[in-house]
Amino acid sequence: MANMTNSILSLPDSDQPDLLTSLAQEFKEAFEELSGHAQSELSGKHFVFSRYGKELYPYFESTDSDLAPGCIVPLKEGRPVASVDSTCVLVGETPKGALYAARTAVGLSFDGKLRRFFRLGPLLVYASPDGLEGIPSGSSSPEMQLLLSDHTVAERVIRNLVEERVIRAIMEEGEEVTVLSDGSLKHPMGAIHASSARNWRAGNTLVGFSKSSGLIFSERLVGALSKCETPSYYLVDGGPIDSVLAKFSPQGLVFRLDVPRRGVALERVLGSLLWNDAFSSGYPESLKVAHHLSIFSKADDQALKAFVMRRFGLRQVPAFPVRRIALGGFRGGA
Repeated sequence: MANMTNSILSLPDSDQPDLLTSLAQEFKEAFEELSGHAQSELSGKHFVFSRYGKELYPYFESTDSDLAPGCIVPLKEGRPVASVDSTCVLVGETPKGALYAARTAVGLSFDGKLRRFFRLGPLLVYASPDGLEGIPSGSSSPEMQLLLSDHTVAERVIRNLVEERVIRAIMEEGEEVTVLSDGSLKHPMGAIHASSARNWRAGNTLVGFSKSSGLIFSERLVGALSKCETPSYYLVDGGPIDSVLAKFSPQGLVFRLDVPRRGVALERVLGSLLWNDAFSSGYPESLKVAHHLSIFSKADDQALKAFVMRRFGLRQVPAFPVRRIALGGFRGGA
């Protein structure tokens, strides 16, 4: 914990040192309280340190887990797998709002091979106090205030709106299909809401496929699945949405899947997915392709800005990174 006492020795005589000393004591007591709780919660636990926001996967050298995972048996029936992923980026700002660009992609697999892929976008969305223009949202006034104050939140909301619309279109029409969505179906800011399921075509299945999850850091669960020499799964949490850990290839990684209960047995969903998609390192090929097709390259970014400037007659304002100017350098950089 930072030592605030040493940092105030050079201040002029005033009431401020006493105030900061009192505040430092308050923080110290809070740390001691945390230490007591953390001792019981963290003592002896496996711990993965963050690496600047990167998604990490734990490596457990050995395990003596006595869990018995279930086998994923290929269901040899042709059933399309449609994987959906999307991206949203900030294009620029005005005094009253911000312009974003979203792109979504769909990868289609069938009988164990990637067959086709599609890409939609860029879709331009303008966020202002009046709401979102360019895509139906129904966002309330408080939600819009949050979107306008945080670009990260706005990008996620817009991305979810686009992705939800594509998934809904696939689930409501056409032949029976399994749709893969990147991420957990239980996330409070996820793209899919339970109310959407009412209009889905009977027989269609949605699966949330997560690269990162707290469940993946369970040595007991991941260790048991990693030892399996065949595709396997373990049901972690049942309910309206089943959460499972699954491994789809012998030497593949373990991932979290969320599967809503809609009259199709979990074993059939996993078996059909295994048969109809291809898995590299345990990750579905269709979802991998959808991810790569949805992202914006640097060339895409420049072309998009040039188009927007020409199409809307914008007057570009010169700008510079504010943090370096405002904060300067300190012991190697700000």
